[in-house]
Amino acid sequence: MKKRKILYAVLLAMLMMAVSYVCTNLDVTISGEKEVLKYWNAITSFFSRKEKKDFSDDVLFINVSTDKQLVDLSDEFGIPIGNAAITDREKLVDLLTLIQSSGNYAYVMMDIIFEEGYASDADSTLFDLIASMDRIVIPRHADAKLASPVLEKKAAYADYTTSLNEDNFAKYPLMDKKGTGSSMPLQVYFDLTGRTIKKHGLLYTDKVALSRRVVFPKMYVLIDSPYSASGEKTYYNMGADILAYMGVDEQKELFENKIIVIGSFTDDQHTTYAGEVAGCVINYNVLLSLLKGQHKIPWVLVLVYFLIFFAMSYLLLNSASDKTQSWGWIWAKLFVIYSVVLTVVCKFVFMIWGQAHDIFITSTLFSIIDSCHKKINKKESHA
Repeated sequence: MKKRKILYAVLLAMLMMAVSYVCTNLDVTISGEKEVLKYWNAITSFFSRKEKKDFSDDVLFINVSTDKQLVDLSDEFGIPIGNAAITDREKLVDLLTLIQSSGNYAYVMMDIIFEEGYASDADSTLFDLIASMDRIVIPRHADAKLASPVLEKKAAYADYTTSLNEDNFAKYPLMDKKGTGSSMPLQVYFDLTGRTIKKHGLLYTDKVALSRRVVFPKMYVLIDSPYSASGEKTYYNMGADILAYMGVDEQKELFENKIIVIGSFTDDQHTTYAGEVAGCVINYNVLLSLLKGQHKIPWVLVLVYFLIFFAMSYLLLNSASDKTQSWGWIWAKLFVIYSVVLTVVCKFVFMIWGQAHDIFITSTLFSIIDSCHKKINKKESHA
């Protein structure tokens, strides 16, 4: 009987690990993960004794929020319907020409959408320039068409979904649902390291390492103003700072060996567990998570998960029936217990390995199985 319970506990632990892995790889957060990240951010902020640095020496942020131009809009029948403000594409041509001519940059992550319906006189020159550049990526959305076919090879996905019950950003899909299209951060990761994530049915790998399809990025870099507390610039304005006042030598020095992140720091804000964060900064933090290997699941973590799920399963199978309480009360009590245990585990795992796991579905299954097991034991004891 004891050997049979151990075997059942092993099988149940493996089932729960598989369920947790699949649920965590979903685009949306179901419950619990965002709260884990929020607690992690609060704890690290409280215990941090040093001034938090807003940027790294390896990255250059360029703001395009203040560089706009008006373009005419038409409906599907070609009838004018007004105009819209977009990023000044002539200035983008000038900026990218400077970056390309310097030749000493590490990569360009340009978080600016170029979709059909928004056209300017500089488009042909800009799109050909983007297509000719090395080490550059631009965003695309799954439900929209790019403005020109020449952009296809330089575009990667920048889609992520919020949770089912709130609108905060918590996790970022690294691939599309088919597992064939890379996100912007994953494309940069591949170009910088030669590594990527591959899909094998429900499993994902980075070479021989088991990987997740999503990441819960730690917000290593946060920018809430143009200057840090020490007075250093956190980002440069495309027109006012770089194009208007910098000389060639100064520009080359600015770009040297930098990952250049181009985007809006006022018009493209997203609510996250760490507050309001610009979309381009989220993309950069996802890239940092990839470079730090936080999408990969270490085998020691797999063992930790197995031991925890095995212990929970074995205790479940050895638990006695409760003869005095209703089935509904038993289920509710067990759900709370399993949720608390899995939440505590998730917090420690996230702090140590930068990983998070599904809490709601796994704890629900544990509580259902446990309550059913108690009911079966209760009936057997009455037989």
